[in-house]
Amino acid sequence: MKRIIVFTLLAVCTGYTAAQTISLSAPLFAGREAKLYYFAGAKVDSLLSVVDNAGKANFTLPSGDYRGMAALVVPGAGGIELVIAEPSVTVECKDNQLNTETAVFKNSSENDFLKHIFTTQSKYMQQQAWLQAGGGLFGKESSIVKSLQPELKKVGDSMAALEKEITASKLYAARYFRLAGFMNRLFDTEQKRDSEGAKLIRREMEETLDIASLYTSGQLWNSSLNFYASLFNHTAGADKQQQYAASVQRTAQRLPAPYYEAFLAGCITETERFGWRQAQDSILAGLHPQYIPGNTSFRRALGAYRARNGQSMPSLAGLAETKETYGKTLAAFYDSDCSTCVNEMFRLVSVYPRLQEKGIRVVSVSADKDRKRYEEGIRRFPWADKLCDFKGFEGENFSDYNVIGTPSFFLTGKDGKLEGMYYAVEDLMKMINEE
Repeated sequence: MKRIIVFTLLAVCTGYTAAQTISLSAPLFAGREAKLYYFAGAKVDSLLSVVDNAGKANFTLPSGDYRGMAALVVPGAGGIELVIAEPSVTVECKDNQLNTETAVFKNSSENDFLKHIFTTQSKYMQQQAWLQAGGGLFGKESSIVKSLQPELKKVGDSMAALEKEITASKLYAARYFRLAGFMNRLFDTEQKRDSEGAKLIRREMEETLDIASLYTSGQLWNSSLNFYASLFNHTAGADKQQQYAASVQRTAQRLPAPYYEAFLAGCITETERFGWRQAQDSILAGLHPQYIPGNTSFRRALGAYRARNGQSMPSLAGLAETKETYGKTLAAFYDSDCSTCVNEMFRLVSVYPRLQEKGIRVVSVSADKDRKRYEEGIRRFPWADKLCDFKGFEGENFSDYNVIGTPSFFLTGKDGKLEGMYYAVEDLMKMINEE
């Protein structure tokens, strides 16, 4: 049986309100940079420190209540994974390489327990495998096989005792161990294309899996979501997309923020990876009409879905209220550093009087990141509404409207529904003049 043993360290769920400090004591790294990475779903944040002349470096997590996996890395000298769940964690290293063999945790019950359960499990699994392999060389009635049975039972009892110890533990290390066990079962079921096993995995995901703990697990988060989608691809049959979307929706219903959005965003990423447009649309269709995700890729997918299906487009961020009455709104997305955009915006200026006659409100939305360039470009725009958040294509409006290229023109009705999307002013005016 193939198993994925993920030696990723997580955190305990007891609450801490004071700042959390991670300290590195490594005299041979004096003068070198050290980085600490920590996670929230698929998001990776980092802190940078420099090891001082005494070999000390400190990191302080801004939230003060992080409970999850982290990676401590000294570029060019290796790194380790560690649990951050306690008010402070100290890592000592007297070697010129940082790894699991050279790092020592000081007074960290989380890291000590996680190392204990993984190393102990590995030892028992090896013993069990050796005994089973030895017994397989002889017949069932062999005296050698019979002599091995007590040893096998002893190992089995030891493994059961370890499981009992893990179940009784209040530490997050125990929770992570169970998450790693879920990942192993998921992987085995997906590889074997086991339809019956897939039902059990699906029930666990939808009803009981500790997704709040999975949220800060780094690579385990992404791997679990990826293999879960792959499980449907291999076991669910022709209606795999419908089944996957239904499972995602059922799972999401039990999740509070921020796990709700992170889970849905991860599943949307998987539908993109597998090319499952039907599944993606089914997931997005279940969202509240006014819901706007914070995740950029999620927002783009939702904006594209709403445009395709005639739903109301999101309000343009930064657009001021007006006493003027307009029948329609034209959102013109452009970039001053794009020659085609400059030409099309010049054409838009020339037809602006006609748009005014038609009662169309023009709103220009720039992808500029340079304020001076932006301000120079808008001087010739005769309309009042000119938007730019200086975040480029990662800006809120670009994400909401899923703009991946400029120029792009979106014409919406009074009800906010998309009436047309154009890439040239000429095409826009053809439609307007035909009305």
